[in-house]
Amino acid sequence: MKSGDYWSLFMETGAPECYVAFQAAKRLEDENVSESTGSCAPSNGIQ
Repeated sequence: MKSGDYWSLFMETGAPECYVAFQAAKRLEDENVSESTGSCAPSNGIQ
């Protein structure tokens, strides 16, 4: 599940374990974000 899924579940249920799972998933997503996320890198050859 993605962090947004855990957040939605937390908002629906108020279960603290959902919030803890949200925090862990968000931390993993933040650590695994690529430097080239977003607009294309200049060297991708598409321009």
